[in-house]
Amino acid sequence: CLPGLVQATPVSTDTVAGEGGQACEHFQYEYRDLAEQRESRLVFDAFNEHEGKTIRRIQFDSRAIFDESDPAENNWLYRGFNRLHINTREPVIGSQLLLQEGDSLRQKLVAESERILRSRNYLTSAYIVPDVVCPDYIDLRVITRDSWVTEPELTFKHEGGETESGIGLKDGNFLGTGDAITLRYSQDIERSSVGYEYKTDHFMKTRLATRLYYAQKSDGEDKAFSLERPFYALETPWAAGGFMEDVSEVRTIREGGEDISEFRHRTRDSEVYFGLAARADDQFTRRWRVGFTREEDIFSATEGSLLGVPDDRKGNYGWLGLEIIENRFATYKNLNQIQRTEDVAMGVNYRLRIGYGGSQLGNDRDLIRYQAAYSNVIGVGEHHILQLHGELDGRHYKSPDPIDSGVLGLEVNYNWFRDDQNRWYLKLRYDIGENLEQFEQLTLGGANGLRGYPVDYQRGDRRYLLNIERRYFSDLHLFNIVRMGAVAFFDAGRTWGAQIDGESNAHLSNVGIGLRFSSSKTKVGNVLHINLATPLVERGGLDSALISVKAESAF
Repeated sequence: CLPGLVQATPVSTDTVAGEGGQACEHFQYEYRDLAEQRESRLVFDAFNEHEGKTIRRIQFDSRAIFDESDPAENNWLYRGFNRLHINTREPVIGSQLLLQEGDSLRQKLVAESERILRSRNYLTSAYIVPDVVCPDYIDLRVITRDSWVTEPELTFKHEGGETESGIGLKDGNFLGTGDAITLRYSQDIERSSVGYEYKTDHFMKTRLATRLYYAQKSDGEDKAFSLERPFYALETPWAAGGFMEDVSEVRTIREGGEDISEFRHRTRDSEVYFGLAARADDQFTRRWRVGFTREEDIFSATEGSLLGVPDDRKGNYGWLGLEIIENRFATYKNLNQIQRTEDVAMGVNYRLRIGYGGSQLGNDRDLIRYQAAYSNVIGVGEHHILQLHGELDGRHYKSPDPIDSGVLGLEVNYNWFRDDQNRWYLKLRYDIGENLEQFEQLTLGGANGLRGYPVDYQRGDRRYLLNIERRYFSDLHLFNIVRMGAVAFFDAGRTWGAQIDGESNAHLSNVGIGLRFSSSKTKVGNVLHINLATPLVERGGLDSALISVKAESAF
């Protein structure tokens, strides 16, 4: 089946009598028909002829994690998991919808409500379909399936010759409220830590999002707090919020597979802002933000500080920001996740922020702080997606000694859908840095795309990276829990400029194969990568093959 457009159709319709003797249609949709469509791009247009009808009733259909109507999932073990799990409560789901009973039906708000629900970790899928359709009004049905988010966390990551592990307890949907509570212990080559976190996107069933986090580490401690009423929908008229965080840790500088220096780094950041939607139309949403930010970096030496430590850095500044969003979205399958419905923001999106802080705000000298981002996602026919990205993040310090520091990044991603299971994927990235501190330098290695080499194998202030992948999304569904995929890949890249050892870096490349595993019953965005890669250049001193195991947010 070639990629194309599909309309999910109801399994049955019945004619029923509505209010005032109206002849109405009752639709019944099979969940598996909605969730298991095979085409790459999905279109659901059941509301096309019902725009403007009054929403009489909204019904909620909350499905358990395991589908007991499926013989493969109707056994004592899976039924036991269903009984142990508390489904997301109906008021929690209802509080996130952009349409309520009594409102006029607007298709774009139905689609956006689906996208909001599908972004939640405690749901594996969400669909809004017509239930009863009458000449003057319509009933909606919100169909959701919960994910298993109450779990011990056992993590293991081996990548670029480095190992990281962790154990914890996490409830991502505490008592069906959608709130996440986490207790975690982790250890890697640099540090061990014990962390506690509370996070929710809808505090007390409101539009408030908040996060509380604390971690005690072997080399410092982390504290973070945020409270925000975000732009939760395209038509949200205003937003406001703030955060503060205090993070302390030992930074390790690596090159050529070896640790060459380290220092202690403490960051203390805080911010408050207010946002206002300037104008929204059918094509674009425009938002302004104004805020004040405090940034502080404090450095100190350790026994391993062989290359010295950076100078302390402080920036206090007010800023003005503009965001422009093109109001186009598409729904895909087997793009970044395995057999999941994925919402993709199409078209052009801009984000610009510029700030200024003088010495009267406590700065050592006048500072201009600027950040910008650009993205454009283009669907070319039914078989191709082209994604363009750019980011700019920098500082300009004024006289007496003007200094500019920052990073410009450019990236192109290309997906070619051969059919509903086979894809080609290409990523080309180029970064330019200026006056970067040791910990800000651009690096290449196993942790950032060059899978046949150790972490931070090369560093500099210029970088390019090329990834080419042949991806396969399998239909296998092991024990009706685990989805599988496979990949063959080629990576190439190099860094240059501002080498610590003064020597020029070689162009690096590797080839490899990998497996991908994703649970259909847990939160979206956890894909286990197992890669076997062989370096093709500078093989002296390196293993003939590197195995990496890690969790990623995409295929």
